[in-house]
Amino acid sequence: MEKNNLSIKRKDGSFLARIFSVQEAGILVPLILLIVIFSCLNSGFYSLPNIFSVLKTLAFYGIVAVGMTLLIIGGDIDISVGSTAGFAAVFSTFIMMQFNCFGMLDTPNEWIGVFICMIITLGICSLVGILNAFLIVDFKLPAFIATIATLYVVRGAIMVVTNGNPIYPLPKFFMDDIGRFQIPITKVGEELIGISLPIIVFIVLVIVFEIVLRRTKFGRNVYATGSNIEVAKLAGINTRRVRYINFIITAMLAALSGMLVAAFTRQGYPPIGQGWEMQIIAAAAVGGIAMTGGSGSMIGTLLGVLIMNIVNNGLVMMNIDTFVQQAVQGVIILVAVYVDIVRRNRKVHV
Repeated sequence: MEKNNLSIKRKDGSFLARIFSVQEAGILVPLILLIVIFSCLNSGFYSLPNIFSVLKTLAFYGIVAVGMTLLIIGGDIDISVGSTAGFAAVFSTFIMMQFNCFGMLDTPNEWIGVFICMIITLGICSLVGILNAFLIVDFKLPAFIATIATLYVVRGAIMVVTNGNPIYPLPKFFMDDIGRFQIPITKVGEELIGISLPIIVFIVLVIVFEIVLRRTKFGRNVYATGSNIEVAKLAGINTRRVRYINFIITAMLAALSGMLVAAFTRQGYPPIGQGWEMQIIAAAAVGGIAMTGGSGSMIGTLLGVLIMNIVNNGLVMMNIDTFVQQAVQGVIILVAVYVDIVRRNRKVHV
């Protein structure tokens, strides 16, 4: 009996060890601590309106972070995602109004015209991903430098399209059916609170791409490419195709997020997307995505996005100065990267 009990204890111990050795489990601890701390400092933090407001805001970043996670795991990075999102916001709304949703504006078929404009925008923005991939994969430019250049090119294109002016009014279907869509959860006063479309899209993307990374050949190829591209080539993996696909997916997800922001804000606003890239890369780093490639998960990115947005929201509710907020974000990134380095060194020594 004692031997059996000992064997059970060993099994239980190893099971718990496996749970806590999972990288995402370690990220949950600071997430829970942050929620508890901010809830104690401000009771309004855990109010339903604030919770759903945080979720809606983080979803816009999170959608792009899904693509960025693919890129970083594959050994690349894209600094132009914010500009791509901004361009999609203004370009999609511009063609909606310029061409009257292809003659369907203010008709029962307006939704068809809106979706056509959105699909065209996704196609145009995919060209940004192709351009980035060409400069980095084929032209051999450093990813950081190439995508900074693209950032400025695309941001310039935004100003050409808009002359710096917001685009409005927009189609009612775009503003109301897309921008205001939500699954009602409860009612606070006269206001319905629920799960918005961006949150739904973000969660679906996390699940889909987590499965892609873990369960498909393409996902394994992404990890292999990011771990060691030369070894991956020797193993017969078409690393060029993998990297191109990653850049295209990232650009299209940035475009999708930008259009959702435009629908939510009810205008094609030129500054949409400014500064997103740092927020998104920070969320990936906090979520345990190795900046050197080859390691990470969509679940980690989800947790990283949650942590960064909870910190931002908590600091705002405490009326902390904006510059202090930025400093705190910088410290969080440094800690996240340091923890990742320590974790990797331990693995090497083991």
